Amino acid sequence: MSRFKFRLQRLLDLRQKKEQEAASAVGAARNAAEAATRREDELTERRDATRQELLPAAGQTVRVAELHEIAFLVRALDERVQDAQKAAKAAERSVQEKLGELGEAMRDRRILDRLKDRRSEEWRAEDARQEREIMDAIARDRFADSMKPKPESDS
Repeated sequence: MSRFKFRLQRLLDLRQKKEQEAASAVGAARNAAEAATRREDELTERRDATRQELLPAAGQTVRVAELHEIAFLVRALDERVQDAQKAAKAAERSVQEKLGELGEAMRDRRILDRLKDRRSEEWRAEDARQEREIMDAIARDRFADSMKPKPESDS
């Protein structure tokens, strides 16, 4: 019979494309979040190493001006670490947002996939019914032909 044609196939294709784009966006957001976390970790390590390097050992005499300079540097490093923490948190929020968009895109596509499956099953059932009707009609015609009296030949 005829081939199955899903009327909403174009929409389904668009939803699949949207889902793929959302998945790519999730990957990009995760990469950005990982980079921000690495940057935060690097700055934290650098701050800790600098603090250990600059702070005087116990019992060592240090001038007040040097202590002020050390405190200024450590505060500056602390601010950079805090900025990196904020960036990492923002990147993680972005990942969560993109995951939500991906979930919606997947749901929208699955809805159309299920509808397509249902329509395909309905089409198959209707196609099988039509084929049975044709076969039944052929069988009835053959039976009717076999029941007709055959003309006897004169030879």
